[in-house]
Amino acid sequence: MSSGLLSIARTALLTHQSALQTISQNIANAETPGYSRQEALLVANTPVAMPYGSMGTGVHVETIIRKRDLLLDDSFRSANSLAGNAEMRRSLMSQVEGVFGEPSDEGMSSALDAFWNSWSDLSSSPSSLSARSVVQQRGRQVAQLFNAYDTQLTQQRTSTIDRLQSTVGTINALAAQVAELNSRIMSSEMAGRTNNDLRDLRDLKLDELASVAGTRVVNQVDGGIAVLIGNSTLVQGDTSTPLTLKLETPNPLPATPLTDVNVRIQIGSSPDALAPLAGSIKAMVDVLNVDIPDARSRLDAMAAQLTTAVNAVHTTGYTFTGTTVPGVAAGNFFTPGTMANPITAGTIAVNSAILSDPLKIAASGNANGPTDNSVSQGLASLRLVENSVSWTSSTGATEVGSFLSFFRSTVSRVGIEAAAASDSATVYRNLTEQANDRRQSVSGVSTDEELVNMMRVQQSYQAATKMIKMADEMLQTLLSLV
Repeated sequence: MSSGLLSIARTALLTHQSALQTISQNIANAETPGYSRQEALLVANTPVAMPYGSMGTGVHVETIIRKRDLLLDDSFRSANSLAGNAEMRRSLMSQVEGVFGEPSDEGMSSALDAFWNSWSDLSSSPSSLSARSVVQQRGRQVAQLFNAYDTQLTQQRTSTIDRLQSTVGTINALAAQVAELNSRIMSSEMAGRTNNDLRDLRDLKLDELASVAGTRVVNQVDGGIAVLIGNSTLVQGDTSTPLTLKLETPNPLPATPLTDVNVRIQIGSSPDALAPLAGSIKAMVDVLNVDIPDARSRLDAMAAQLTTAVNAVHTTGYTFTGTTVPGVAAGNFFTPGTMANPITAGTIAVNSAILSDPLKIAASGNANGPTDNSVSQGLASLRLVENSVSWTSSTGATEVGSFLSFFRSTVSRVGIEAAAASDSATVYRNLTEQANDRRQSVSGVSTDEELVNMMRVQQSYQAATKMIKMADEMLQTLLSLV
């Protein structure tokens, strides 16, 4: 009987020592990112059949379980994917909004006002060289602002493509790491024991993937997982399929290169675009394929139609050398475009003849009237024409307005998108934090709770030592009787 007591006490000591070691591991990793709380699952040993019934033989640790809820993981990753998308879109749209720098005394709104005002001033002094010089400078300022906006949008596109390429590389690296962890986990768990530390590391990588790529996880019976991105498989067992970033070649190829060629994400050898996208890569692709092209297209339409409208009025005028009549027919104020090279925000410019000689600027619409001001008045009145600009979006929607109202609408649209992205980022980040709090309530380590568990297990350990002492005393008593 005493040997049985010693055996039971010995198993109790070893078992509770393992339980204390598990608690110690939890406390040590309380601040380790991705660590899941572990718990030693204690199970009674197989009893021994005796004539009078079953006799217990002690306790052992059956397994170390990892406290994790798969549904809470899925909820967190879904919210984290939405947050990653919204935060990236907020960042990118804020940069696009910053291109215009409105409202500002040096922005396009002020430049257009100054341009129309300079024509009004010229109509008051149609023979003034200084008034013509002001018109020249105001026109050049408007053209240079268009050029600067186009350049900055191109820079924004280039930096976003670089950022997207880097993110694709990050996704591929994470996917390869998950595949490697899958292999190690499946190998280590063939004996039926769960490898908690490797599973924690894999879950940490999956959390990162969800944020940047909006991936979904399917658990397998062998301990491995499949990772889905869009409608395709990114990771299956110990194999990952890399993503690539491609520029879509227009078909048919246009006569001139397109500034905003669409980008696409492809997986493996598939020629099709990966869809549907999620996470931060979706925000980058949307900005590259929709927002930047729309902003540039609106500026291009405005620049082209401003060139056409100003030139149409200016070429009806005449310029004079002194008071010599009749005057000379005026040329274009802005450099006109061609079918092969239409005017865009990047190419609009004041005619070189006017840049070299402001006397080439017409104010009069009468070949024999050097003091006539009908052309300058007509140009000044362009600010009041309501349907000066017409633009059709990629969806077929048409928008019209005056030059100033159309530009303000362009800036407002970008600002609204940036504000909406900022609001969404705040909402989804809060949802992500709430989902993480729910997940941490299951898998997170509470040091206070672990200390309570430690004292409870310590008491059991001390009780087992007392049992050993008692069994030893009983054995000594028995030996003394022999």
